[in-house]
Amino acid sequence: MNATENIIEINEQNLNETLQLSLQTPLVLVFYAPGDKTSTEFTALLSNYAQQYQGQFILAKVNCENERMIAMQFRINSLPTTYLFKEAQAVDAFQGELPAEQLKQRLSQILPKEEEIKYNLALDYLQAENYDAALPLLKEAWELSDHKNSDIALLYAETYIAMQKTEPATEILQKIPLQDRDSRWQGLQAQIELLIKAADTPEIQQLQQDYAKKPSPEIALKLAIQLHQANRNEEALDLLFSLLKQDLNAQNGEVKQQFLSILSAIGNNDPVTNKYRRLLYSLLY
Repeated sequence: MNATENIIEINEQNLNETLQLSLQTPLVLVFYAPGDKTSTEFTALLSNYAQQYQGQFILAKVNCENERMIAMQFRINSLPTTYLFKEAQAVDAFQGELPAEQLKQRLSQILPKEEEIKYNLALDYLQAENYDAALPLLKEAWELSDHKNSDIALLYAETYIAMQKTEPATEILQKIPLQDRDSRWQGLQAQIELLIKAADTPEIQQLQQDYAKKPSPEIALKLAIQLHQANRNEEALDLLFSLLKQDLNAQNGEVKQQFLSILSAIGNNDPVTNKYRRLLYSLLY
């Protein structure tokens, strides 16, 4: 929505249609008169905000000199008068102008929260299957909600599953409260189980058996590489870290190098990265 689309001059013909727009987008309805300096200045301030907020709300302006019937319908007796609408309901109204900071506080009642903005932006990226761009937005959105918005968490886990990364998806799903573990949560768990089974290749099974018989760094490195290629990164890192705890320079530093290579490959957006980077630092310092 551009600047011309989110600022609307109201008349009797478009009033109801404009109010219905608040079902999807918050709406500010301001009553002013060109001959009233205070109301025109306040309406100009709202117009600036409508442009700054880039479509987060629609500004609907009623010129009371031209639209007397609408002013009577809303029983306007003071200018400016402002109504805040969300989902076609007036959630606030006030008379007179407000200082900029106080106005922002009132607008915050109807504006989307920061986590909602990031969530919706992530949805746009996911429609284009740009998972790498969506992940950091979903991570930030979930953190902004204090890990309380399960809809964000489910989409966050779902994105990792689409990338066939079961470990971070599992970690996220386990943090969702029991009361929110609905059929969608169950479905994601089932997808994870299928991915885990598919990732349990014969090569991995053989190396696991070999390592159980002879737990050497050479076999551990081969197994870690296979686990990483199957997106079982936490298992791979856990295996290598068990060796690093015993000898930070195991296999002439090759174990540490492979550990760091896996961390680099899975990237900073994966919660597994931060966990194992902290563990490595605990050995270094």
